[in-house]
Amino acid sequence: MNTTERELQPGFRRSRMTTIRGPRTRSVVTFNPTTISPGEELYINIPKLKSDSCLVPGSLALLFDFKNSNTKSRFKNNLAKLLTKRLQIKVAGETAYDCSGESLYEIYKDLLLTLGVKVCDAGKVADALLHSVYGSKLRKPIDKIIEDHGLYTPFSMNNNPMYVLTLPQSDEIMTAQGGEAKGDYKLDNLELEYETIDNDNLASEVSRLYSTGRSLSYKHVTLMRTSNWDKDSTIINENINMPRKSMSAIFLLFTSKVRTDSEEYIYANIDKVNMTIEGVPNAVFSQGLPKNRFFEEAKRFFCPMCEKSMADEFMSITKFFSNGFVLVVDLRSTQDDTTGGGKKIVNTQSGVLREIKKRATTADVQCNIFIVSDALLNFANRDLSSIQY
Repeated sequence: MNTTERELQPGFRRSRMTTIRGPRTRSVVTFNPTTISPGEELYINIPKLKSDSCLVPGSLALLFDFKNSNTKSRFKNNLAKLLTKRLQIKVAGETAYDCSGESLYEIYKDLLLTLGVKVCDAGKVADALLHSVYGSKLRKPIDKIIEDHGLYTPFSMNNNPMYVLTLPQSDEIMTAQGGEAKGDYKLDNLELEYETIDNDNLASEVSRLYSTGRSLSYKHVTLMRTSNWDKDSTIINENINMPRKSMSAIFLLFTSKVRTDSEEYIYANIDKVNMTIEGVPNAVFSQGLPKNRFFEEAKRFFCPMCEKSMADEFMSITKFFSNGFVLVVDLRSTQDDTTGGGKKIVNTQSGVLREIKKRATTADVQCNIFIVSDALLNFANRDLSSIQY
């Protein structure tokens, strides 16, 4: 049904009725200490708030000034994502999420989207204006899992999620001119930003859901390992032996051993992939996955709505094979964004075996193997009852 047909329906209403009403407040609180340096861990707790306050999903963010000790060095692309080398999410002392390749994964997800047209500002007028408004202040969203599940009431919960961000070393995210030392950096004036809606009835309803039992679904991403692929190798065997109730996908990101561009992911001259899952050959692809299907398989997993939308937001095929490559095997039954439709892996001895046939490359490459699984945070009596993945 197109837009005109929908608007002509007798029951059409452009806006929807809502009971979400209450004073909106944007709060900013200062960390203590207010500075963090490379290699250190930053612990971020959700504020307890008031009994009638609901945390607005997607509003929790880290604010900071990026300070660089060497004016002749600069950070690589997508600084906000680069700064989270590792992300851990803990609830009631249990680890719900732990990805040591978080920046690799998140930067690639951003890279998938088609870039808009860049307008050159030769006089740097726009840059100067932006700097006069924002200075060196940056904003980094940090409420993964919570952001996808409606209003949240921290006051009524016995234990709230805690986010642990591990910062990378300077040489992992900085480059310098003329072979000079890259220098150090720090995140200064650390602040936590969030929005709330105050409403007793809303807070009581949300609290009731977590008391009677509620499950929060999310994607559990793990960097299984990073290995070196020799430039002359032509057959690579990779074994995935992690037990999972619902494994959504396995994907490989290839990078140079020494990276100068954080947004460059290499095509490793792969021609075909054969799959064996728990001893069953030709799994998923009855005749193997050839290279002319690599693009479509990546698109199926990372951008499920692209096939159905008028404007394709996924990157071009040219960009995909030149500097945006990912090797994906989508193990979900269907293409939609549901939970529980992945492959159940029980026999970890055989697990998932991938035979990768490739041609020689001009240099060795690093292969980063990620596992994506469906996961659930289960709550009862306003506390964590279990974690499933």
